[in-house]
Amino acid sequence: MLGKVKSLRELFGIELSYAYDCEKKLVEKGLPEMIENVSSRELRSALEEHLQQTRTHVTRLERVFSAIGIAPDTKTTKTNDIFDKMASAVKDSKSNIDASPLRDAALIVNGNMVEHYEIATYGSLVSFAKNLGLTDAVSLLQETLNEEKKADVKLTQIGEEIMNPQAARTARA
Repeated sequence: MLGKVKSLRELFGIELSYAYDCEKKLVEKGLPEMIENVSSRELRSALEEHLQQTRTHVTRLERVFSAIGIAPDTKTTKTNDIFDKMASAVKDSKSNIDASPLRDAALIVNGNMVEHYEIATYGSLVSFAKNLGLTDAVSLLQETLNEEKKADVKLTQIGEEIMNPQAARTARA
């Protein structure tokens, strides 16, 4: 944050910028890097699907910015730090674990970290928009929140049902 925040509308704009910054980075680098480094078809497919959704999330956020009369912004903020730490975890996973179900399991953890951050952010944005009477923003943000929750569930399911058991079997072999 760049100074004292004096209103919920101002806080909404700041958090909206954080979400926008995160989504843009996921589209530009985060998800493509994860996709490039997974070995599982199921996980690759889920990440590719979420990359397409994330492109839509960027567009929705731009529509929200337009509706409230604020230009999209990706300032250097605390979100950059949070996202950079999550991106660093992906780099650690790919450089410290050979391509395998174990690496895929680690990348799922990294993906879940991002999803949980996004779920928290979008949940707050929906609440702020409701309180500010921004009904168009509420529906756009709620749609994205629902997709982020589904992506988190899908990653968890792939981890629990496929990757974690395969990684456990590989470790025993």
